[in-house]
Amino acid sequence: MTGRVWLVGAGPGDAGLITVRGRELLERADVVVYDRLAGAELLTFARPDAELIDVFKAPGQHTLPQDQIHDILIERARAGMEVVRLKGGDPFIYGRGWEEIEACYLAGVPCEVVPGVSSVTGVPTGAGVPLTVRGQASTVSMVTPSVGKGLPARELPYEAMAKMDTSVVLMGGTRLEKVTKGLMAAGREGATPAAVVQEGTLPGERQVRATLATIAGVVRDEGLRAPMVLIVGPGAGLPRLDGNTPAAGFGPLAGRRVVVTRPSSASRQVISKLRGLGAHVIDSPLIRIEYLEADLPGSRSDHDWMVFTSLHAVEGLVRQLERQGLDARFFGTARIAAVGPKTAACLEKVGIRADLIPGEHRARALVEAITVEAKSGERVLFPCGTLAVDEVSQGLSRAGMEVQTLHVYDTRPQPPNDAALDAFQRGVDAVLLYSPSAARSLAASGVDLDGVQVFCVGPTTADAGRSAGLRITGVPDIYGDEGMIAALLEMVDALPAVDG
Repeated sequence: MTGRVWLVGAGPGDAGLITVRGRELLERADVVVYDRLAGAELLTFARPDAELIDVFKAPGQHTLPQDQIHDILIERARAGMEVVRLKGGDPFIYGRGWEEIEACYLAGVPCEVVPGVSSVTGVPTGAGVPLTVRGQASTVSMVTPSVGKGLPARELPYEAMAKMDTSVVLMGGTRLEKVTKGLMAAGREGATPAAVVQEGTLPGERQVRATLATIAGVVRDEGLRAPMVLIVGPGAGLPRLDGNTPAAGFGPLAGRRVVVTRPSSASRQVISKLRGLGAHVIDSPLIRIEYLEADLPGSRSDHDWMVFTSLHAVEGLVRQLERQGLDARFFGTARIAAVGPKTAACLEKVGIRADLIPGEHRARALVEAITVEAKSGERVLFPCGTLAVDEVSQGLSRAGMEVQTLHVYDTRPQPPNDAALDAFQRGVDAVLLYSPSAARSLAASGVDLDGVQVFCVGPTTADAGRSAGLRITGVPDIYGDEGMIAALLEMVDALPAVDG
């Protein structure tokens, strides 16, 4: 039975600006194919068991070619899945949406387009820049100097744009000076008000206002970067009613900038909760998870125990089972130990209930709890990452158990992304670290952590951070997202206020 593909407009950035229809589809989708212009918080609406496929699609840096994106949509739909292709803004405005829907129809796959709030209108409106002003501006042009890879370059219709009251230019950051000079050469007065908005509707939003003649220089001096929108017209000359400082928002963490460093697939819930408390959240994974192919010991395990110390270990083993055409029967009669309730919940999604969860959710406590119940000589299967601490395998071995380590994923460090680097320059209040690897990655990044509160999910992560030279603010009593949020709320009075 063939499934269906929906091209869903994600809006200009803020997750609250997706349409009701778009959110409904996202919540029920089997597969979500997304790129960098679709905010990470939107992924919190997806089902926990949904397949999330990141196709990246930054200018000049496409993780997947467009035809391979078409193949993913078609293959998943033909397998009977409901597929959401989440696209920034509106799917049919500079988003290659028509190419994707055409590919689906030619392949005989049903496809539907769900409109979204375009950056053309959403970003200026969110920044307080009206595109039409009664008695001053009633006509608007929308253009982009970006023509797409492999297409012949062409000049913008500057003469036509110069006759419009307001011009909105998308994806023009690298050509800003050329665009402004082109408009003036076509007759637009250099004194015409102009504004540039970076990361509109998002926590990292910045805007500058000047004139058509000076805006490119102001943007350069202020260090604004893509994605940005240029607005030229009377609306850009109206006073900023926010006093040049965006509103902090509402909630106990209003105005606080918090960097979440775990992989996006695991950070969706904490990002949503933090933003619900008013925080400006920057999603910047400092590690990436690459799942590995592993050699499973037969179609049905004969181990006495299986031990899981992370969500990724569960996911990695499940993926390997699927690759080999196996299912939950592989677990056999083994007793299942999980380091904490999050890992246990991940196991339950595949129909496996943990027999043992230690009262303290850390590796040492897990080993101690197992050794109390296990017997010497019992066999243990330990699915884990390549950087897994030896505390588990060595601790169980010392207790006389036979441990088989199975590497099902690899953890690779990665530097802070552009949004995080910009936030650190402007001032970050707190960083949340969820693994020793992320702690070491942050320490090696070279960002300025002066005055930044650094919270670690547990003692092992904190120890790794201290060894790498980080100053650790605290470790919550309850390990996990709830504990991290509680620690932030306890420290909120000690966190400095943020200007815009």
